[in-house]
Amino acid sequence: MITVFNRKVLIQDTNAEAVAAAWSKLRENGIKYEVATKTGTSSFKRMLTQRSNTKFNMGGVPATWTEHPTDYLYIVYVNKNDYEKAKEICSL
Repeated sequence: MITVFNRKVLIQDTNAEAVAAAWSKLRENGIKYEVATKTGTSSFKRMLTQRSNTKFNMGGVPATWTEHPTDYLYIVYVNKNDYEKAKEICSL
């Protein structure tokens, strides 16, 4: 089990494809991992933007649901004991 006390950051990137490639390799090799997604936009700002954009989209997908990919930071955590092996597998 990965907890705050025994985890280490393997990779953090704004490129979802690069992060997905890393955790796919981890899964193939049986290494446990966790992925966290963070955004620089506050939830309050997203709520306000979504509310104001809904009428312009005529009930479609609000603009805030299709934010720029660079607005997200993807972080892959692994157990500290698996870090060196995971780093080697992912060629980092």
